[in-house]
Amino acid sequence: MSDIILIQGSLNKNSKTAIILDEVAKILSEKNINFETIDLRKIKMEFCDGRDLKEYNEDLRNSYETMKAAKAYIIGMPVYCYSVSGPLKNFLDITCGTMENKFAGIVCNAGGIMSYLASADLMKILSYEVQALSVQPTVYAWGSDFKDGKIVNLKVLGKANEMVERLIQYSYAK
Repeated sequence: MSDIILIQGSLNKNSKTAIILDEVAKILSEKNINFETIDLRKIKMEFCDGRDLKEYNEDLRNSYETMKAAKAYIIGMPVYCYSVSGPLKNFLDITCGTMENKFAGIVCNAGGIMSYLASADLMKILSYEVQALSVQPTVYAWGSDFKDGKIVNLKVLGKANEMVERLIQYSYAK
């Protein structure tokens, strides 16, 4: 059982969202937090169509069970057309029952500097559909924050660390 589940929501084989989540994973490791990553590139996806969970494939059922046991989530969100990507939204539609009344951090990656408000769509989904609580700050990166497959903007890494701190603070408070 993992305390925090990272959800990597990009299907791009060279995903910058995955690069950011790898940095978040390092932060969690340094803090000795038990975590696991669900990478949407590595599971067999099916379309959400309202059927019972037991009718979905093994990958989605296993993801659901993994998420169910977690205290919190960090969602890696690529921005497509100024919103949440279709694959990520589809995955959340199937698995979101596990997230109710838990906390979630958001890591958002986009092609341009002006897409930062797209994370508000995910906040609305978490709030209204899932009743999960998103923590601040949202981590936002775009093209110029990367070089040679690494994050070069220290502000992005600082926000990632701050988001993880808050997520831990809220998720472990009793």
